[in-house]
Amino acid sequence: MKLFIPLAALSLSIILITSCAKKDNTGDGSAGASGSFIGRVQYQDNSLDVDRDNRLIRVLQVSGNTYKIEFYTGIPNITDFVLNKTNDSTWVSSDTTGLKNVTIEGKMLTINYQSNSQSWNVTDAVRK
Repeated sequence: MKLFIPLAALSLSIILITSCAKKDNTGDGSAGASGSFIGRVQYQDNSLDVDRDNRLIRVLQVSGNTYKIEFYTGIPNITDFVLNKTNDSTWVSSDTTGLKNVTIEGKMLTINYQSNSQSWNVTDAVRK
């Protein structure tokens, strides 16, 4: 009986420490780019000009490192762009032309994206 109590306490301690340990992400970590942000959204095309503060912006993973952005304000979504993880808290679009920039840095989202006479600009967007 004297040995039972210390062994039970040791076993419980090991189980507790193991189950509460931080889980390491064994994947590439790109799922961390997905999320909801609140910020200023500007959009312009041939027939629409929008500039609104405090708008919901959602970044959704489509597959692998391909994403889409939903705006929920009558603004067309940005679809099928690639985000690459550059460090633990930064994801950057892989566009080489400089016209399709999407950056997630920590809790901040920045978009400067131009395609087919359409222009999206998001500033000061913070992860919810």
